[in-house]
Amino acid sequence: MAELDDFSRYARIIPKEHIPALSRDLKKIPDFSWLLGQPHQEIERLQGDLLRDFPTVYLDEKVEARSRNFTVMILNNTCDLPDGRLDFVTAAPVVDFNKYLEFERARRLKAHTQLGETEKARVEDSVRELARVIRQNKKTEILFVPKFGEFQGGALVLLHLVCSVSTKIYHEALRAKQRLASFTQTGFYFLLIKLTTHIARAESTQVMRKEVA
Repeated sequence: MAELDDFSRYARIIPKEHIPALSRDLKKIPDFSWLLGQPHQEIERLQGDLLRDFPTVYLDEKVEARSRNFTVMILNNTCDLPDGRLDFVTAAPVVDFNKYLEFERARRLKAHTQLGETEKARVEDSVRELARVIRQNKKTEILFVPKFGEFQGGALVLLHLVCSVSTKIYHEALRAKQRLASFTQTGFYFLLIKLTTHIARAESTQVMRKEVA
């Protein structure tokens, strides 16, 4: 990921002394085994922690709420997670990497009413390319993470499907020992880069905003 070689844009979130270690790990991509470790033993609440069996919700096209329990990633800054700080936490659902690819394959095949061998081959090629792009963390709205818990083929954090959940539910999940993994130090810095790229990357030069009159 050559575009990550210049750390100047992340100078405020990555301490200078940690840049060499992060640079070494970035060179291992598409090996992301360095992202995650076991839940931190001393610190109970960390940004990026992965929790199992956690409720999520989104509004569908009919403006109806759909709720389901997923493994989730907690996106709030660590400083915002102590008791009394916030009434809600922000959670992103996590899905199995291989199951996601199976879903995409089925969806793309279904989009064609009649498929010959050539068309099927094209669909398979497109799914393989999708897998490659995701596996290298090149899709801004999806974060690929290595195996942990039940996700032995890796997992995907769906950053475009985040939701707010009461901190009471979050605290109950912590008491129930639902934490599955925490980010390593360099893994955490990669998470910050990913979130920055997803939410706050520069707009295309073709986007022309109005100036104040």
